[in-house]
This record gives sequence, structure tokens and C-alpha cells, in this order.
Amino acid sequence: MAEVVGKLRLLADTPEAKLTCDGLIEIIGARSHALAILIFSLLNLLPGPPGYSIVIGIAIMAFSVMMIFQQPMRLWAFVGHRRLPVGLLLKSLETLAHFVSFIARISSPRLVFLTGRAAIVFLGFFGFVMGACMLLPVPFTNTLPSMATAIACVAILNRDGLATILAVCIGIVGLAAIAVLFWLALEFGLFLGDAIHDAQT
Repeated sequence: MAEVVGKLRLLADTPEAKLTCDGLIEIIGARSHALAILIFSLLNLLPGPPGYSIVIGIAIMAFSVMMIFQQPMRLWAFVGHRRLPVGLLLKSLETLAHFVSFIARISSPRLVFLTGRAAIVFLGFFGFVMGACMLLPVPFTNTLPSMATAIACVAILNRDGLATILAVCIGIVGLAAIAVLFWLALEFGLFLGDAIHDAQT
């Protein structure tokens, strides 16, 4: 993370600094899947313009699939060519770097059998599902999936199986919360439909 922040500082100091999602991947490293997913999921915890979480979610889904098949990261043009605000991105990552540093201090190699190749494949599927949750246009449903994905990446990077378990638990809670919200929306829609029908009869 510190290396990425350093490269962004150099970029931000250049005249008319420009950065796209593809450019950010180049800075991170095309095979640094866990780090890329970590950065994108942390960025999704910050407020952004309309459609921001959808772009982030698609990117995380793509990176997760590429991680499973051990392929270098690349994005479709409509996502990869999206411009990113260099200054805001740098400030955000500088702030998030402190959070990652804190997590790294309390995380250490343990239950390493949960962070091997098979676990990486599982976490790839996990990241794909969490990324899909980020596509939903429902307020506040991105927080738990983004947190779960970020912690799962820390688990891979630090070989911390306990963090893997924590990430899965948070992800399950996030999925449950989304399911409850959709159930409430469905119930409200049915109630409203019945009320309109009764008012017309």
C-alpha cells in the first residue's frame, strides 16, 4: 500500500496529472490481485458520485475471477478508461493506509491452512459475490461487503486464517442484511399494492 501511495504522490505532482482505472492497475501491479481488490474495496467505503460503487463492484468481480485463474488483471474499456481524481484518490489512500497499517499490526500468520491455494480460490468466489452485492442500487448495502472483501484480502496478504473467518462472517451478515432489506421492500410493495387496490374498489 505504501508503495502505491508513493507512486500516486509522484503522479499527483506532475502537471495535468491524469489517472484511469487501468492506470491504477498498472501502478498496483497486474498480478497483485489481493492488493488491488483491497484498495478498490477500501475506496468503496468512501462516498462517491452516482455509479461509483457499480464500477468498483465490477472491477472487484473481474479481479476475483482473474485471481482464481491466476491471470494478470485487466479491465474492459468502459471500466478501465474511467478517470479517477488523482488528488482525492491520493488523500483517500493516505487515510486508508493508516487503517491498513493498524490492521497489519494486529494481523499475523495463523491458521495458515485457511490461506493456501484452495482458500484463495474460495476467496476469489467470495470476492465475486461481495462485488456483485456492490452493484445493488440500495443505500448502505455496500459497507459490509466492502469491509468483508478488504479483510479477506488482508487475510491473503498476511496469511491470517483468523481474518479469513472474520471476513466470511461479516460477508454473511452483509448478505443477510441485503436479503432482509429486499424482503422488507417486497412486503412494502405488496402492502402498497393491496392498499391501492382496496382504495379503487
